[in-house]
Amino acid sequence: MKLSNISKTFVVVALLSACEKDVTVKPIKNFSGQLVIEGILFPGETPRIFINITQPFFNSNVRPNEIFVPDAQVTIAGPSGIDVLSPDSTFDKFRCRWTPYYQGNILVESGEPYDLTVTQNGNTFTASTTINQPKVAIEYVEYVAAFNDIYGGHDGVEIIFKDASGPGNFYRFQMNRMINNEVLHVDVLDVLVNSCTDGEDFLVTDLGRNIFKDENVDGSQMKILAEVAYEYLENDSTWIFIQSLDRNSAEFYEQLDLQLQARINPFVEPVLLETKIEGAIGVFGSAVRSDSVLFVFPVDG
Repeated sequence: MKLSNISKTFVVVALLSACEKDVTVKPIKNFSGQLVIEGILFPGETPRIFINITQPFFNSNVRPNEIFVPDAQVTIAGPSGIDVLSPDSTFDKFRCRWTPYYQGNILVESGEPYDLTVTQNGNTFTASTTINQPKVAIEYVEYVAAFNDIYGGHDGVEIIFKDASGPGNFYRFQMNRMINNEVLHVDVLDVLVNSCTDGEDFLVTDLGRNIFKDENVDGSQMKILAEVAYEYLENDSTWIFIQSLDRNSAEFYEQLDLQLQARINPFVEPVLLETKIEGAIGVFGSAVRSDSVLFVFPVDG
């Protein structure tokens, strides 16, 4: 007897639900963490590099200030000389916590190469990027009431723009908007309670998970569907950008998204994260933003 595709799916689900086994996982003793380096350069801005240390799986101390590495020496060599980065931090008003990083002083220039050097605990890590990505122009933005992807059903926005001529372009979505403590994030709807802003409006940046490529559509019009990460109300105003990423950054963030998919869907093959910085985990890359476009959520959204 042949089974239909639907029947086969039920059989697989039944087998998976029937096979349960308790497994005892022992914490790793004498865990030696690995350095995590992440930084994306943007023209017209000063460099910002996040440097943290990996933690054991069961470690509860994973807040940004708890995993930050404060004793690294960080420099970026560019056309205007060597920029020495210093520890700094920003208060995250959505999560009510400090986020530390290394901050530079020299504005990044478009069309130029940059070399990162990080020295910590006797080890040196290097990476390079050249800011030569095209700056695209958004043609228009539309609200989409419903669309589906691997994460389920969503509403969001559709951004239309023309791909720059030449293969190997990579893009992702960015939305900037003002919110207050009544607005929730889709990933922590009933978990995170904002207790530090008391109705104050503050800026948040929403970055798309998906990376979009111009493969087979070189020089053509492109459409990006993006889920909105923060709740919204009708007539809420936002500013939307398209980021043009270098290849290293695009590949790294695409793998991060594939890892997330594997965590929530047992039928998705796990993906190993390929570091872009030898000896460490992470990426040093660059991106060029489009000009911003004002978008207002519709009354019947």
